[in-house]
Amino acid sequence: MSLNPESRTSDPGAGIHENHYCSIASCRKWGGLGYSRGTGDKMTWWCAKHYPHWPEHIAAKYATEPAE
Repeated sequence: MSLNPESRTSDPGAGIHENHYCSIASCRKWGGLGYSRGTGDKMTWWCAKHYPHWPEHIAAKYATEPAE
């Protein structure tokens, strides 16, 4: 990424960052894993513990971690 002002874009929304947290209502963790069915669909975000698309061996790791 360049910090040169001439290399910056003027596209609307290019500098907007959206905070996204886990989609599980009782969870307040950062949602670093997102998923949508297509480009027009709204993204759904999950923390690593609640991400429903992990392969089984990875999901088991998060299921056995102690609660924080």
